[in-house]
Amino acid sequence: MSGIRAYTFREGDRSEYLANYLLSGLGIVTPVPRQEDTGFDFYCQLADQENGNLSFGFPFILQTKSDTSSITHGNEDPKTWKKENIEWLNRLKLPLFFGVVNKKDMVINIYNCSALRFIFIENPDASVIEFKPRDKYSTDDVSRPARTKLDKFPDDNSKGDGYKYTVDLGNPLISISNEDIYDKNILKFKKDILRNMIAMEQLNDLYKNLAVPHFHWSLNIETNISFKAGWIYLTSDNPTSIQNHFRTLGPALISLALNSFTCGQQELIDNLKPLIKQIPEEYITQALKDKNPDIFI
Repeated sequence: MSGIRAYTFREGDRSEYLANYLLSGLGIVTPVPRQEDTGFDFYCQLADQENGNLSFGFPFILQTKSDTSSITHGNEDPKTWKKENIEWLNRLKLPLFFGVVNKKDMVINIYNCSALRFIFIENPDASVIEFKPRDKYSTDDVSRPARTKLDKFPDDNSKGDGYKYTVDLGNPLISISNEDIYDKNILKFKKDILRNMIAMEQLNDLYKNLAVPHFHWSLNIETNISFKAGWIYLTSDNPTSIQNHFRTLGPALISLALNSFTCGQQELIDNLKPLIKQIPEEYITQALKDKNPDIFI
């Protein structure tokens, strides 16, 4: 409406302005135009250096908030529920972070979402996913997302599994203040913490793409100091999970066998052959078999 702007919206605008400035101290920050906003506010890359010619890497996306209230994907009302709200999270190819902005102190607290990985593997049909930043510092570990049954949701999975999953984001991974931007040693240290988290999430995405039910998450976070990573290997009694392993890991097994042959490591090749036989036939071309009979016999 012309001539007016809701106070809460305006405060959100101001938080984004401050977040843009503070994040620019880390590297390149590209704001997402409001017309293109589908769930995050900034696309970012970290600067590799603190002075001189700068190069950039470790991309991530970030959504800003003005407080530590929950962020919800999906809808607890089945009448307005849309699967796209959940699918969007599962299809992300970049690490997602939340930035809680304190305008009074000119600080942004950055939270990671690595515990979301539990839901990707154990509850891929979640109806609602709620992210909860900790508003007070705690030494407690970050555990599996909590599960709550939703009322009035159908039992046929047409609107997800009928549960809400609350993801504990833990303590902030790092905080960035105006003073930090001008202290190169502090800035480098905090960027290294963020780099380590992004690298961990990139590896998690590799496992996910390979259908390997394994990941790391930030089990315990000491803000601006370090984080301790937890790890887990999940299993399934569904035989197709084993077939998926051989389908996605097959190229790696074949490559290992080919390189072992080149290096003259026959014993390793003999150990690999029973595994290679489990790779689905459609993933091994006849030309590859004909060229490497010592491996595929």
